[in-house]
Amino acid sequence: MKVKWKTKKNLLPAMEAAVKSLNGRQVTVGVSGADNAYLAMIHEYGCKIQVTDKMRAYLHQHGLHLKASTTVITIPERSFLRTGYDQNRDQVLASARAALDAVIIGTMEPEKYLEMVGLLLSSAIKDYAVSLNTPPNHPYTVAQKGSSNPLVDTGDMIESITYEVS
Repeated sequence: MKVKWKTKKNLLPAMEAAVKSLNGRQVTVGVSGADNAYLAMIHEYGCKIQVTDKMRAYLHQHGLHLKASTTVITIPERSFLRTGYDQNRDQVLASARAALDAVIIGTMEPEKYLEMVGLLLSSAIKDYAVSLNTPPNHPYTVAQKGSSNPLVDTGDMIESITYEVS
């Protein structure tokens, strides 16, 4: 038995082109802006700040009385980028895999697909950062900013979590 078929439209070249347009592309999620990136680095990895006489006097004037033996102030690590990524990676990958079919069949532009992945991951990391509550802020910090949420003060740092498609 012989079977012959004839297609009205060969979609394979367009599908190959869509896949090739994604080849080598990447989505980078991070914190934009020098000030916000610096603050994010401090929270992501923690830091130790040497206490100077000038700093001790300033803090004393503002109600934080350090012991004479205190020579270092420690800001603890609050990994929101790395841990936010780790905790949301599988869910974002599942969404990306599901949407990849739309790129291949031509109902979604490759650029829109990459932007979707960036938006999903950056939003998930923002949500994680807002919900992070450990280690808690020092009581003095809570009193100064009026909130116990360690990573939220003005909201600028979290809002600066964004993505770039390259």
